[in-house]
Amino acid sequence: MLALAGLFVLPGCWVYSVEPLYEENLGHPDPDLTFDQTLVGSWLNMDTDNDCLWTLVVAAEQQVYELTMVPASNCKGEEKTTRYEGHLLKLDKHLLLDVAPNSADVCDLCLRRHTFFLISQENHTLALIPVNDDWLNAAIAQKKVTLAHLVDDRGMREVTNDVTLTASSRDLKAFVRRYANDKVAFKPDSALVFKKK
Repeated sequence: MLALAGLFVLPGCWVYSVEPLYEENLGHPDPDLTFDQTLVGSWLNMDTDNDCLWTLVVAAEQQVYELTMVPASNCKGEEKTTRYEGHLLKLDKHLLLDVAPNSADVCDLCLRRHTFFLISQENHTLALIPVNDDWLNAAIAQKKVTLAHLVDDRGMREVTNDVTLTASSRDLKAFVRRYANDKVAFKPDSALVFKKK
């Protein structure tokens, strides 16, 4: 399976989903899809603890965003420019960005996985807030959250910290609507804060 390993090439364990947050087979566009022109532009990563700062370039065509992560020239190692496709949704009062690798970048035998972030924007600052994978694993194990997911043959998450959900888009939306205000379920990550250039 294709992992979004290094999603945004920044640290963190992600909650992945086989299905997108938006519904694809409705016969019409998902009514929760939206567009926000203020996301378009160049954003500089604000993580001062990281020696390698990144620029997030966001372009858009209709309701599809193209996100490109570009490493600064001083970055060492094998960092390279990466591209993702994004779709913005408005669920109740919350904006969420569903992100997946471009279809052309996914190998024929690989699974294109999605992840999604709450969007917080103010004063030319963009924060992408991921689902807290530790919280979600504990909530699933304690049966506080019921979402279809993958479990390896030794039990959930014994080898990696990544959660892969197999729940439907409709179930994912219900999860987001229920937990979007929960600061533990959606935990801010300083590595995912950007300032508009």
